[in-house]
Amino acid sequence: MSKKNKLKESNKHVLKQEIPIQDDPYWKVSHLFLDHHRVGRFLIKFERFDDEYPTWTQMLLDGIPTLYCVLGVARGASEEEIEKAYAKKLRFSYYTRDIIEEAYDTLKDKSMQKEYDELLFVFEQTTKCMTLPEKKELIENHTENIKNEKDFIRMGEIQPQFAQFLNIHLFGAPDLYDIIGLDPKSSFEDIKEQCKNGSDLFKKIFAILGDSSKRDDYDFLMYFVSRFGSIENHEQMNRKAKKWEKIDRKTFEKIMINSIDNSDANENSRKRISEIFSTNQDWNLYLPPGNETFFSILGIDKNSLSGDKKEIEKILREKYRYLEKTPQVNLAYSVLKNESQRADYLWLNENIDIFNAIEQICSEDEEEEIVAIKNQKKRNKKKKQGVKRKSPSQVTFDDIGRMMEKIFEMGKKRQNR
Repeated sequence: MSKKNKLKESNKHVLKQEIPIQDDPYWKVSHLFLDHHRVGRFLIKFERFDDEYPTWTQMLLDGIPTLYCVLGVARGASEEEIEKAYAKKLRFSYYTRDIIEEAYDTLKDKSMQKEYDELLFVFEQTTKCMTLPEKKELIENHTENIKNEKDFIRMGEIQPQFAQFLNIHLFGAPDLYDIIGLDPKSSFEDIKEQCKNGSDLFKKIFAILGDSSKRDDYDFLMYFVSRFGSIENHEQMNRKAKKWEKIDRKTFEKIMINSIDNSDANENSRKRISEIFSTNQDWNLYLPPGNETFFSILGIDKNSLSGDKKEIEKILREKYRYLEKTPQVNLAYSVLKNESQRADYLWLNENIDIFNAIEQICSEDEEEEIVAIKNQKKRNKKKKQGVKRKSPSQVTFDDIGRMMEKIFEMGKKRQNR
């Protein structure tokens, strides 16, 4: 049905009733039902707006909230408030960039804002000649849009506490319920019983799922990923899930504990890995799982390099003295004799298993690439056939997966050397 016909069709057999409108005070659908002749002058005005501002009229008829609601500002908001709201919505919102920019461009211009306010009044008047089913559909769409934006707002609030876990979950890591072998609907007592004698990882999980508030936030996180994750997101998660099964249990638990630990120490650990690799690129070939390390090159047990500084230097000199001075030997000696570099290298050896595992998970092997190409072809075919699909939100999960991308990039640099 065209926009004009949709507005003009009348319904004489429907009783008057109030229709609740939520969370958008400037968006109003009249509870009155009148013949279109009685609102004719408003229909004419609406048609004029449709000719001059078709984006505005189409958004209203699609149930998109008002531009005030899109930005989350009130009438009379200052220019500074509009600027801040615009910047915030661009970072994370259910609404598309086009809608957000339309709201910004309109509300920052006082004359445009005045025109838009007039349209909102005209729109309310024209809804009087809509049929009840049309009004209900319009309100349902409006309510759904607002609900989705509220979900995005909540996600923005809880994302920081789960950002690290979300990074790896989007790369196929199992959710917390799967790890402890329980259903998401399990009772508190079941979760407590399952975790009480478990590993350190189980105890970390219980700290989340055993707390009603944190569990509620976590459950919402899983709902959000399922509800708003793109097709590409879910395909990637399914492809990567099998790789997690191949990681040894010790490394798996270290990765998962790190992912659900939001302490400053954990953040500092990620920064330290990045800094070490950026300033010591020649170490890459001498880390596990490679056969050679600086310890093996010098014939030293790494456990012997602890204790008194002078004693450590003596052990290193004695080993170095009788070795052929190859570039590898010289590099190993220069690193291990330097107290600061030795500490970094020892720390890296203890944590490189995490890096290697994540690097392997993030990388695309030949089989995965074939599956990804096939899935893309299927999506392209559906588009050509005109299959209707809900337009994706402007937001993907790339912005909250940056840490994983950085790790993957470091891994590719290692492979290229």
